[in-house]
Amino acid sequence: MNWRISEPWHLLQAMRVALAQGGAFLLSRMAPNGPILAARNVSYVHKATWGMYAAGVDPAVLARVFDWLEREALQPNGDFYFAEEGAEYKDMQRVYRPLTFGKVAAWIGHPLIRKPLVLDRILQYQHQPSGGVAAYIGDDPQRVEMPATLGTLNTTFFGQLMIALDLEPQAMAAGDWVRRWVEANREPMRNGQLFTQMTLDGRLVTDVQPGERIAKLVDTQHPKQEFWHVGTAMAYLATLYHTMRTRWGRTAEQAQPYLDAALALLDFEATMPLDTYLWPSKCKVGWGAGELLRVLIQFQLADEATRERAYQVAERVALFTFLDNQLAHGGWPPMHYPLSESIPEIAYNYKPIKNIVAVPSHRLADSKTIWLPGEEITGEFLGELKSIEQAVSLLESPNQRGS
Repeated sequence: MNWRISEPWHLLQAMRVALAQGGAFLLSRMAPNGPILAARNVSYVHKATWGMYAAGVDPAVLARVFDWLEREALQPNGDFYFAEEGAEYKDMQRVYRPLTFGKVAAWIGHPLIRKPLVLDRILQYQHQPSGGVAAYIGDDPQRVEMPATLGTLNTTFFGQLMIALDLEPQAMAAGDWVRRWVEANREPMRNGQLFTQMTLDGRLVTDVQPGERIAKLVDTQHPKQEFWHVGTAMAYLATLYHTMRTRWGRTAEQAQPYLDAALALLDFEATMPLDTYLWPSKCKVGWGAGELLRVLIQFQLADEATRERAYQVAERVALFTFLDNQLAHGGWPPMHYPLSESIPEIAYNYKPIKNIVAVPSHRLADSKTIWLPGEEITGEFLGELKSIEQAVSLLESPNQRGS
């Protein structure tokens, strides 16, 4: 059965154009013409560095960003934020943002992420012994305040940074947390549900009150959800499998449980309706499917139907979440990220019509949303699109175009 909407060669060319245009947009948004290196909010730069790296921007430009972060946003306790940022940035995303730009700093060899002040602080966010990672642990490095539950976002981004820094024990601990989370969700996934949080002792949080569904549960019914739980976990498990096999000397048998967990998430994702791919939070699913497809191809794993399923998911995100929504200037629109499914902003539609997205172009006061600037969205989309592009480039080569 041919599940493809587009042929890989054509998809590959479209993605490469989108990457180039997106990178040019981010460069155009650097000071003095835009907010990057001007706005005192780390959210304007943390994913922009990822996107610029993916688009092939000169590492010297990225180094300027890291120098600025060290000079302007690094706090005495090792965290990164500006005092005037709202709590939705400064606290809710306290470690998430340095985890994102930190891996890029590691990739280009910038010393910021290896500074003892910075790295020692980041390591404090990992809970022992579970391996999960908290979003916020208070401000005092001498007194860590772990929350009651942990989730996939910070745990997987922490793991990605540990791989970039070649810190195997911390990366494996994060991977074990994610693997256990998938195992705990095996039965719910068979029923079309994925619970997103676990307690510190490893129990799924299944009590979902009205207004909490978007933060605690992903299902196969609603078109606007935090689909990224599936994607970021799938991406990390696949990346961890690859790293275990290629850098850390682990056998295929030792790495297999992490691949099995990623494949279980793929099977769950394959049951999602098409309209779920129209919501921006599907973006990380493309990252996960791209990383998984790359591993399946490189190691010649799984059967043809499984590889095609991974391609189908990656292709849908590339087409419907990314390419179809890119604006004429090369970037993507900002998002009013909903913190509850019961708020009116959940109705916003981010699909451009004649290059216009009909949502407010500014942060909303007294709203249960987080304003994600277009520079942040564009940076993330480019980083994730690059993973799909790399996987599809392995799948398709010029001498296969006519086959």
